[in-house]
Amino acid sequence: MKKIIEKLDKNLKVLSTEYMEDTVIIDLESKSKTVDCPYCGKKCSSIHSNYIKDIKDLPIQEYKTILRLHTRVFFCKNKKCKHTRFAERFDFYENYSRMTNRLKERIVNDAKGMSARASKATINAGLTDVSDDTILRLIKKNSNHK
Repeated sequence: MKKIIEKLDKNLKVLSTEYMEDTVIIDLESKSKTVDCPYCGKKCSSIHSNYIKDIKDLPIQEYKTILRLHTRVFFCKNKKCKHTRFAERFDFYENYSRMTNRLKERIVNDAKGMSARASKATINAGLTDVSDDTILRLIKKNSNHK
């Protein structure tokens, strides 16, 4: 499991793994003691709070995968920075997203040449649970970035 998670981010640590019917839930946290403020770049280590974010990822051995990411909120102590707090960020998913970038890419690739409803049935059968509206939104966003 460790090697699979390291492909997402080398600074992630697996806390636990739980199997439920057709889903595996992997609890993760960052190994980093400090993070850079995304607004000013200052290294920060003072933790304000924590929260858990569930992020869907590619399936592992026929199990739909949920990454349960224990995310920390840090204080930025740079007096010149306009933001006093910020959540740590990771490159494998976009802020506010509920899916990894690689899962989104796979959904878009699998949905090519099919209607949204047909691709929804195919994707929900083994990849992840997703609505046809989400598939259309991902395809539209992907075509705008090219």
